[in-house]
Amino acid sequence: MKIVASFGDTILYNSDLLTLSSSSPEYITDNVISLFLEMLNEECEEVFSISPSVVQLMKLTEPSMIVEMFAGLELSEYQIVLCPVNDSRSTTSEMSGQHWSLLCYIRDQSTVFHIDSLNAFNAAETKVLASNLSLLSGQSLRCKNLCCAQQKNGYDCGIHVIYFAREIVKSFKLSKTFDAKIVQKPLPELYRNCLISDIEKLH
Repeated sequence: MKIVASFGDTILYNSDLLTLSSSSPEYITDNVISLFLEMLNEECEEVFSISPSVVQLMKLTEPSMIVEMFAGLELSEYQIVLCPVNDSRSTTSEMSGQHWSLLCYIRDQSTVFHIDSLNAFNAAETKVLASNLSLLSGQSLRCKNLCCAQQKNGYDCGIHVIYFAREIVKSFKLSKTFDAKIVQKPLPELYRNCLISDIEKLH
């Protein structure tokens, strides 16, 4: 497989890049989401994005093991923690899920917001993850579904996760607060092309 870009711990292959095509759009891969979230981690030290694979493992880990396994993330160091959530119940297959959404943990509000471009499709998955985050953060976290822009097709959920995460980080860098309304802005046209352009700049 041809490597087209890399950032941090994420390597992007040509097969990943092809999923971003606007001429024949489809679900994007975990690697695409991981790459852009790793890039966000370099933009603001007060916001931390957890990779899809780690979020999936965190979601499926027994509560009794959460602190032992994930204390190294040191979530108390951040104002905002972003978690891409998939409805898959597998730790081995990247293709078993149907939908991506975004969980946003705001430490100062003791709240996790579920930001879902498909009418809270992943609400059940988010509650499980929020419960485990409560154990890890040492806070009793409230979980709220947040009104956000909705996807207009069956395959742009991962694109929306990247879009929401980037808008949250951009807004926080300017205001140092979490603006819940920022995720209500609709996905820009040809956003996939914008992401491809950003990847090309990594060459």
